[in-house]
Amino acid sequence: MTVLASVSLATFLVTGLAATQFRSQPLPPSNRLARDEALRQSVNQLEDQNRALKAQVQALQAEIKAGEDESARRSSAVQQVKAQLDDQRLTAGLTALHGPGLTITLHDGANPNDPTDQSLGWTIHYQDLQDIVNLLWASGAEAIAVNGQRVGPSSAFHYAGVNILVNNASRLSGPYTVSVLGNPSNLANGLGDPDQLAELKSRNRIYRLGLSWQRSTRLSVPAYEATFLVKYAQPLG
Repeated sequence: MTVLASVSLATFLVTGLAATQFRSQPLPPSNRLARDEALRQSVNQLEDQNRALKAQVQALQAEIKAGEDESARRSSAVQQVKAQLDDQRLTAGLTALHGPGLTITLHDGANPNDPTDQSLGWTIHYQDLQDIVNLLWASGAEAIAVNGQRVGPSSAFHYAGVNILVNNASRLSGPYTVSVLGNPSNLANGLGDPDQLAELKSRNRIYRLGLSWQRSTRLSVPAYEATFLVKYAQPLG
């Protein structure tokens, strides 16, 4: 039962009780003055009771209004915190995204089978992926994934045997596909800059190592799924 329904029922019971008392009030039939006085007293009592009930109803209504206002304020605060959290999740790469960008493909080149060539220049190294990712960030990339693994602020590339390890957990093997969201023209200009990735482009010419990119109006990258390793940093305060 709601508060207003309870108040209405209380009003009905009090009014009914007062009316019953009024009808059962013993009055001398011959005494008109006594009867009029009894009527006035009964009316005054009913008016006093009605005023008290109205005051109670108004007080309850004020409490309900205050509760509704507080609930609205809390709801607004919760929405603001949620929006801030969504922004932080977006920045950390914890949200899957889609939009325009580039698809970059890399693959190993031809082994020259030259015993004097110990450079392994025909293979894609983890430094190549790292250099490309850093260049893409500098060119305005908003989200990057390598072979379906989201690259976040703490991502790093290492060797893991013959494979490349990213995010301290996922092994990557060639060919490598880099999906990047951002302005396609700016990203392509960054990759095409002759002063950038000079060593990789040189190996591309010598060993026919694969390095190409294609623009797209709609690409998607998954959310970051690895763990964040924080060993030494501590929150301030």
